[in-house]
Amino acid sequence: MMNKQALISIITPVYNIDQFLNETIQSVVNQTYINWELFLIDDNSNDKSRSIIKSWASKDKRIKPIYLDENVGAGRARNYGLDQVKGEYLAFLDSDDVWVKDKLTKQVNFLINHPKVSFSFTWYTTINEHGIPLKLFLTPSKIGRPLLKFNNYILTSSIMCKTSVVKNIRFPRMRRRQDWAYFLDVLKKTKYAYSLPESTVLYRKTKGSLSANRWKLIRPNYDFFRETIYSSNRILAVIHFLFFLPFYFHNKLFNSKNLKN
Repeated sequence: MMNKQALISIITPVYNIDQFLNETIQSVVNQTYINWELFLIDDNSNDKSRSIIKSWASKDKRIKPIYLDENVGAGRARNYGLDQVKGEYLAFLDSDDVWVKDKLTKQVNFLINHPKVSFSFTWYTTINEHGIPLKLFLTPSKIGRPLLKFNNYILTSSIMCKTSVVKNIRFPRMRRRQDWAYFLDVLKKTKYAYSLPESTVLYRKTKGSLSANRWKLIRPNYDFFRETIYSSNRILAVIHFLFFLPFYFHNKLFNSKNLKN
């Protein structure tokens, strides 16, 4: 049975995303689970994102804006939210992604029904800039640090954790792959992350986004292996990276299904 008294803290970093931000926020407001607080951290946007945030905050007291005076990147922006959260549970939502309406309800129930689980995530569906579904990604049911070191199977917008377990963990200063490093740090405390085997997130991939271009992620992936996993040991990082690449470009690291438009 769902604990309706449990507060869920949601953190969303925002930077120049006015095209999709309203839809993202609306997907939180539309949740069947209503006891949440949403921290929208504006990372010094110069488009209409800040005015969109102000408009929503004026209409819903659960929406709590934080405005940064300099651009610090998504990871560090999330840390400002982490300093403010009060919920029993913690979730992240990127500013161009969309939650299905019962995402929070199902994931809270999953954690309540599995009291030993502190770190959960879900399947997800990629969509294009027009919201058309592209592919369903089915994640491993259980992930520990050895598996996560090989590849990041966890989508940031899909996770929910017990705040008491992760409250002192912060995102690193790196601009890219900082979520991957964060998850590895969380797994030092929780040992495993467990999947709710349902798609609860629409993960948007636009033509110009970094995640949509695998070539642009080659260097960030290598830097991640070298700096985070192998403590600047270049030889081990290169070996890991060369083994990783063939699977990466053939999309064999994930179990996925193409969807008909």
